Amino acid sequence: MVPLSSLLFGRPSKPPPPFLDSQKWQSLPLAKIEQETHNVKRLTFALPHKLQLLGLPAGMCVKLKVSLNGKKDIEQAFNPISTDDTPGEMTILVKSYPGRHGMGPAHPEHEVGVALHSLQVGQTVQVKGPFGSFRYQPGKYKAIGLLAGGTGVTAMFNLAHVILKNPNDKVKLRLVYASNGMDDILLKLPLDAMAAGYYGKFKALFVVNEAPDEGHHVSMGLIDKEMITKYVNAPPSEDVLMVVCGPRAFVADQAANLEELGYKNVVVIDDLPQITEGAAYMNTQGDHRFD
Repeated sequence: MVPLSSLLFGRPSKPPPPFLDSQKWQSLPLAKIEQETHNVKRLTFALPHKLQLLGLPAGMCVKLKVSLNGKKDIEQAFNPISTDDTPGEMTILVKSYPGRHGMGPAHPEHEVGVALHSLQVGQTVQVKGPFGSFRYQPGKYKAIGLLAGGTGVTAMFNLAHVILKNPNDKVKLRLVYASNGMDDILLKLPLDAMAAGYYGKFKALFVVNEAPDEGHHVSMGLIDKEMITKYVNAPPSEDVLMVVCGPRAFVADQAANLEELGYKNVVVIDDLPQITEGAAYMNTQGDHRFD
């Protein structure tokens, strides 16, 4: 029997295919701007159809291309925080890096943050993806340690969300997330809610460089081998995975920590572009600020 609604209004159309295409750039309009922290904006872009999925596997990234002052196109990779639970949109967190001595952004990739922060609702960017070599395999690991620095937490947030919503995946997740200070912590409320909703399966430790006011439950200092051992609480084995994402100095430090601890299954999610004029960037090695 054909439902009356189908006779009156026609058969419901099939949902559109996922939006992303790694072979071509596609335009998306900016639909919403929210202030996440003092220097980070949450930008939400509208997909062509309200029911359309972005089509981004967990742990992978997209590339955005935007015009800088109308003079040149610049691009950078981002890890969206929106998931297939929120069809019709793509949301990213974008940090704006202040210029130094009136000279503009210190590094080429910082120009993208400046350009995206200047966008107004209705303006468009070009998007391509997904990109990345990491693909999570449900059920393969009993424990996963997530080491994030600065905006690197966006990749971990998306990955944790996808893993935790799968009731058949019994893996335990431990996030250790480093920021400059309390005002720089991204996604703290949803991460706290995730920890409360998946008690025992997901835990998050927030680590800051700058001493917080009293009453904040965070750790001071840097993510070191002792912190990883104590908090991840999963000795190296074939069924333990460590995932790292953040600024390159942070990634280098954590790669060294994990190697010394004996971890073999280590994945680095790198959403930064390759910088050809890399001398200035490489000078930041050992700088533990996340800006």
